[in-house]
Amino acid sequence: MSQECTTEDCQNFTSTYLCTRCVSDLQQWIDQIPHLLPELDVTIAKQDVTRPSGGGGGGGSKPGSACPTNLEASQIKANLLSVHPDANAYANDERAAGLAWLIQDWVTKAERLVSGPEAETVNHAAIRAKLEERRPDPMPTRKLIPWLRDNAKITVTQFDIRNWARRGKLTPVERDPLPTYHPYDVLNAWHDTREGAIR
Repeated sequence: MSQECTTEDCQNFTSTYLCTRCVSDLQQWIDQIPHLLPELDVTIAKQDVTRPSGGGGGGGSKPGSACPTNLEASQIKANLLSVHPDANAYANDERAAGLAWLIQDWVTKAERLVSGPEAETVNHAAIRAKLEERRPDPMPTRKLIPWLRDNAKITVTQFDIRNWARRGKLTPVERDPLPTYHPYDVLNAWHDTREGAIR
């Protein structure tokens, strides 16, 4: 029996909970995991070496507690290890759309942990100004994600974009056959979300 894919805003019909395109998109996220795991190990090892010692509430020379990022990196690694290597394994699960969102979230967080503080040196204001001037053509989500990673140096997921659209932070330029968005508008939504989280 054919039904709509359970991924929000995906209007493809499928006999499973994820259509072929969404399975393919999920597979691209899953394929990043084997490369991220060794880098997460390096991140965790560096944090173990540099965690503070002594000076904690009269504890003398006792080692201090591990850096919170260390715990986050360890948890993200455990999460990624639980992911099945084949995206098709999720297609028949009624929770498929939510699981796909979780996997993308874990991969995105792993990328941020691995890239470290140097990622903050990106001049986002200059990138925004450049995009505002160039105003690239609208794109569907699947093209926007790699485009933004390469050109705006930010990582967003399809679920970020859909959530921003649902909450009115982002308006599609076209809705049929698939929603398309201006890269500059998505970048603005990303900045607004980050600034809101910092406040």
